[in-house]
Amino acid sequence: MKAAMSEVKNVLHDGGYKIVLHLNILKLIQSQQKQLKIPNFNRHKFTDVQALVFCNPYDFSKLLNADWPAAAGCPLTLDVFSKGQNSYIVYGLRADFANTPASKKITQSFDSAVIKVLQGIPMSRQITKIPDFSGK
Repeated sequence: MKAAMSEVKNVLHDGGYKIVLHLNILKLIQSQQKQLKIPNFNRHKFTDVQALVFCNPYDFSKLLNADWPAAAGCPLTLDVFSKGQNSYIVYGLRADFANTPASKKITQSFDSAVIKVLQGIPMSRQITKIPDFSGK
């Protein structure tokens, strides 16, 4: 995870994005598990799950000006899931936040730009099928 997060942060920075928040989600929830008592928590046995909140201020301004409610899709987020030696970056497409043709075009450009930046990570590849961690 440490190497994956370093690479993700580097390519986002080089792509013009500012990281505004970094959360270690798995550790935060695990530390509260005695109080929360979430059944079957982390049944896939991820070793780490972290999230980044990031933004390109210029892109945010374009979206805010084009369709301000759609600006809820920015800042952008991604999660990194680690299991063993593998890490998986999950980025939710922002085009789903678009309300108008103008904001749809802007959010689709966000999505394309972020995916292109993330593909700059050495040995990365885009997958469309979710890995089966059920152990079956």
